[in-house]
Amino acid sequence: MKRFFRNLGWVCLGIFLQFKFSVLYGIVFLENLNFHERTYFIQMHIPPSEEKVKLLQIKTTVHHSLGPDYFANIYISEDYRVLNKEPYLGAETMPGFKAYQMDMKRKYRDVLSTEDFILVPLKDDIPPTPIWVHFENLRQRLHSDSTYRISTTQQKTRLEGPEQVEAKYPQKWNM
Repeated sequence: MKRFFRNLGWVCLGIFLQFKFSVLYGIVFLENLNFHERTYFIQMHIPPSEEKVKLLQIKTTVHHSLGPDYFANIYISEDYRVLNKEPYLGAETMPGFKAYQMDMKRKYRDVLSTEDFILVPLKDDIPPTPIWVHFENLRQRLHSDSTYRISTTQQKTRLEGPEQVEAKYPQKWNM
């Protein structure tokens, strides 16, 4: 019986070392891995105004994330100039688009970001073009979305798409 408890103690010590000496961290990690799906939410909105300059509000969320580092890159057509942000040169290039990085912050199990982009169309008429959103971590692209489309007709800019886009994936190790 003494040998059983000694072996059990070594197993418990190994579990504590596995989860960085924190029982709570291990419990939350295993609970996330086994019972929750990782969900990506994207919300975009252009408030109505009569001005040529438009405000594009983008909100991204990675819900029930396990990884420590998430990045979201927004790709806006080169037919629009963004006045308040500089293009992000560290992202993958897409012909005809400029990349802008979202400032992702962790809040408990979620990784959130909200950014405002001040847009000016460079032409009077621009056909509907997608706004790409890429979610990545340090190893791979996790999700890519092009649901929202932006267009300009006679100096009026419109955003087409649902109120919120949602994509679900099952949890996996190294995601």
